[in-house]
Amino acid sequence: MQLTDVQGAGHIAPSIQVMPATDGFIDAAGHEALPPALLSMMMTANRIMATEAVRAVPDGRLTPPQFRILNYLFVAPGASLSEVAAYLGVRLPTASVMMVKLAAEGYVLRSRHPSSRRRMQLVLTEQGQAVTTSVRNALFNRLGSGLDRLETSERAVLHDAIPALRRLFSLV
Repeated sequence: MQLTDVQGAGHIAPSIQVMPATDGFIDAAGHEALPPALLSMMMTANRIMATEAVRAVPDGRLTPPQFRILNYLFVAPGASLSEVAAYLGVRLPTASVMMVKLAAEGYVLRSRHPSSRRRMQLVLTEQGQAVTTSVRNALFNRLGSGLDRLETSERAVLHDAIPALRRLFSLV
């Protein structure tokens, strides 16, 4: 899927195909095996996030990993570069390069931590806050629209699964 075509999408987001279950991933009880199903859903969620990030910054200067950084700083203002790198699962030099780009674009401010002159703290600028809020709202609206089309019982199943999913992802 080419994300560069999303710029003119307007209020209607392009549809994203969810990969169907394949015969090789069906267990003995006829259920879709959880690891491939979860991976497929995570990949779909990443594509949706990427689409909304590109739509929020139409000139294409915001990549999905950059949005992940902005979103992390949105919920953890003042985080260090090491914390951002650990969150992304990348090495410090990679996170540093990404942070320099975000700072150059005016999304992030880097400053010395008040209690440690060796530590940098990272916070969103007003522009960074605005872009992050815009992408988050677009994602929430898109997910909300999809949830509205589900049956009440399906929404209840998803709601009940959230604690187990949080626990699962804290263990892997």
